[in-house]
Amino acid sequence: MKEFKDFHSEHIPRLHNEEANWLAQHASRYQPILEVFLLVIDVDDWRKEIIDYLRNPSKKVERRVRFQAAKYVLLDDELYNRTIDGILLRCLGDDESKCLMGEIHEGVCGAHQSAFKMKWMIRRNGYYWPTILEDCFKYFKGCQGCQKFGNIQRAPALAMNPIIRPWPFRGWAIDLISQFFIPSSKGHKFILVAIVYFTKWVEAIPLKKVTSTNMIDFVKEHIVY
Repeated sequence: MKEFKDFHSEHIPRLHNEEANWLAQHASRYQPILEVFLLVIDVDDWRKEIIDYLRNPSKKVERRVRFQAAKYVLLDDELYNRTIDGILLRCLGDDESKCLMGEIHEGVCGAHQSAFKMKWMIRRNGYYWPTILEDCFKYFKGCQGCQKFGNIQRAPALAMNPIIRPWPFRGWAIDLISQFFIPSSKGHKFILVAIVYFTKWVEAIPLKKVTSTNMIDFVKEHIVY
């Protein structure tokens, strides 16, 4: 500061400094969660029935919806879940929850936490949706970084009992690797794997979606034919 003839500092709130704030976020490729939260609620959104009922309680709905609505509050057209302690948690939809899980798990301050820790942090930050723990487990298991660098579970040594088949093609094992939240460049999200017990030969294909037709075609083309 001694090298300058004169200087002054002035604090400009972010509300009045949107252009500089946008440039800083754009350079760091940071996407604020609030941009996703402003989306319109879809017809298939789990919150729609409850919100419609709370807007018009005299509307005739299923008994299930009335019981569920007793745990929620509608404030400024936003749905909140009321906990046992009376704390209000903002309810999120599918797209919003995925964005939030990504920010919590591997965002700027994310530490690749386990599913239970992710759930705790999401509720701690004031958000809620019915399948938090289940979705956190799916996201945690689909994280590529956690699969590469996570701690190896060291189970106690046990005697292995191999599955024996007398000749090739006598028995096959087929399994599906669950959805990856970061799909491939061609949109593949699943991997279907089959192995023959006798020779340990492996067949595997990537899939964009899981349907019975894909399973049947895989067995016919890669195993039978």
